[in-house]
Amino acid sequence: MKQFLFQITLAGVTFCPLLRGEDAQPSPATSSVTTTPTIVGPAREFEPPPRRQLVADVPESQVLQRSRVATGGRTVTIEELIPPEGAPLVEQASVPTFTPEEIAARRAAWLANRRAHPIVMLSLSGTIYDHKATLLRWRHGVEEYEAWSNIDFNVMRGVPSVQVGNTNYDLVMMLGDQSTAPRRTKSGLVITPRVPTIPQLPKVPGFVIVKGDPLNEYALRGIRALHELYTTNREKLVAAHEDQLHYQAAAQAWEKEHPPQPENVTIRWWRGRRDQEATSEAQPAIKPEGGQP
Repeated sequence: MKQFLFQITLAGVTFCPLLRGEDAQPSPATSSVTTTPTIVGPAREFEPPPRRQLVADVPESQVLQRSRVATGGRTVTIEELIPPEGAPLVEQASVPTFTPEEIAARRAAWLANRRAHPIVMLSLSGTIYDHKATLLRWRHGVEEYEAWSNIDFNVMRGVPSVQVGNTNYDLVMMLGDQSTAPRRTKSGLVITPRVPTIPQLPKVPGFVIVKGDPLNEYALRGIRALHELYTTNREKLVAAHEDQLHYQAAAQAWEKEHPPQPENVTIRWWRGRRDQEATSEAQPAIKPEGGQP
């Protein structure tokens, strides 16, 4: 088992760059997006959650011990019950074992698959100004990149990944909106936000690099793919974003009219047959009713 864990750890250390798609510098692609993305988002109207179904009480004779804890304006009750008839035997899950030859073969297969289908984690942070331009920031290796895009990246929130050739870019986007209009505080002070200088942006969906190597096509492939995706799927992306906003507004309105109220909670459990045969050392630390253990 130790050898297996060591082999897996060594494989992770050795091939993490490959997992990020850094095994080779792929050639640039002029039309690179090869798949239609799955756009994540609600495609339905908001429906209020159903009322919680209360669990029926159990006979007092079935309760072995009970403890209660008051927290957050509610009471949490924990009850240990007598095991029901025919409670299944809990078996310990088997752990597969591999020979060194099997480990090497599995690692070689994994490596070949990653070389053929690299996975790149693309972490983007973006500030969206007035829903008109987005300042994107990301890293390629140790180098920092910044680019101004003429896309309102709010519409890209529902895109979890994009595929370019055989490379899949998994997206982690942290986006925030910023208004450039002056605002007045409660004290009457007028604050004008500081806005970076926005360069001349393309007339069609595109971006301008303002930090980092603009000739490193490998560092730009994911960003370029997102803009190509927007160009070919703009209507779907905008519709999905508007649907998400509508869903969120309806959910917030309902929650405002129906603020959550603290509810008492009861947790019931019992021991499996294997637990019943264990020694008293396996007893859980549950406080008895109305006192200290």
